Amino acid sequence: MEKTRNPQGGEQIFHRFCLIVLTATLLLSCNGEKGSPDETGSIPLYSVDHLASTLPELAAEPVGIFDSPDFMGPYYLEPVSGGRYIASTDRTENQVHLFDETGTHLAKAGGNGRGPGEFMGAIQLHAGPNQYLYALDLRLHRITRFRVHQGELMYDTSFYVNLEPGTWLHNIYVTPWGNFGVIRSIVDYSSGEEVYHLYKLDASFIQTEPLFEMPGNEKMSLSEWSHVDHIVGQKTLWDLDGEWFYYITSHNATINRYNLRTGETSFETFFDLAEREITPENRGHLMELASNIMTRFPSLRKTMESVTLLPLFSEFVVHDNILYLTIFNPSKDERTEIIRIEEETGNVHYIDLPLKLWRIQAGNGLLYGIENRENGDEAVQILNLEDPPI
Repeated sequence: MEKTRNPQGGEQIFHRFCLIVLTATLLLSCNGEKGSPDETGSIPLYSVDHLASTLPELAAEPVGIFDSPDFMGPYYLEPVSGGRYIASTDRTENQVHLFDETGTHLAKAGGNGRGPGEFMGAIQLHAGPNQYLYALDLRLHRITRFRVHQGELMYDTSFYVNLEPGTWLHNIYVTPWGNFGVIRSIVDYSSGEEVYHLYKLDASFIQTEPLFEMPGNEKMSLSEWSHVDHIVGQKTLWDLDGEWFYYITSHNATINRYNLRTGETSFETFFDLAEREITPENRGHLMELASNIMTRFPSLRKTMESVTLLPLFSEFVVHDNILYLTIFNPSKDERTEIIRIEEETGNVHYIDLPLKLWRIQAGNGLLYGIENRENGDEAVQILNLEDPPI
């Protein structure tokens, strides 16, 4: 018996096949968009020049200043006991000073020298558990531990750091999960290329285990074997908050995290900033900023003239799950711009301060920063932030 053909049935099968293919394509496309939020615009894109008009602003009011007649050259700030105290180094006298959160001077320790509790070089501070304050002397390669007790700063003990040639300890962190350190290593002496590693350290601050690698700072060559950080080159910025170690690069808004307790890693981009192409006005400010080093090393003029992009950020601080990113400012304007991110909610705010501050720190809802004044003096300003609108 002859079989009859059903042309409509064939068309229905073909249409169903096309529908399946189209549906699969759309699903794959949606999945691809979900994995690439930048392409869909789900991550906001801002310009540094228009932050005031695109982000909700937080008001910041100066409410005090660190007061001490012999506090000459503040250089590094560190909250202690959750912000109850603020410790600062004095690079003029090589001392460590302790203030309460309102700026009242409480105690000081240290001084020039090589003896116990004395310092010879730039000092990095870290507040550890049990009311201990650790001061890393970058010249002596020595860690000094002080005890903070009832507003007093008392010398406790010292640790000498022995590292392999070509490596330098930049920061230490004493936590309930062990000791950790950021170590810089030279990769190529002829170019100055370097990398940073976060290391696990033992009880005597000797490196025991590399945990992960971070990019090194971009360099400028002074001679065949001498290099310094590029004034506006890419730099790596980091901070510790609780069990999380954070780092970013100066030219990128991605926040990288490493958990000291579990080893978990993650990264997140709360917003994106467009590249900062240099303008003639920026270049004028930049050349003025670099004038001193170009006078000493004329060969650097070509390096500075070839700059096409400016950094996005100059500082990065994390405190109580709130991130503060200071916008790089090449001009002499008495102004500091900060992007504030609440990590838990993802809320992003803008802070515009009528002061030129550096070494920003946070504690108990206050901001602290070292102000460079026109007469060359330096002072630590205390600022109160208004609560963000609900």
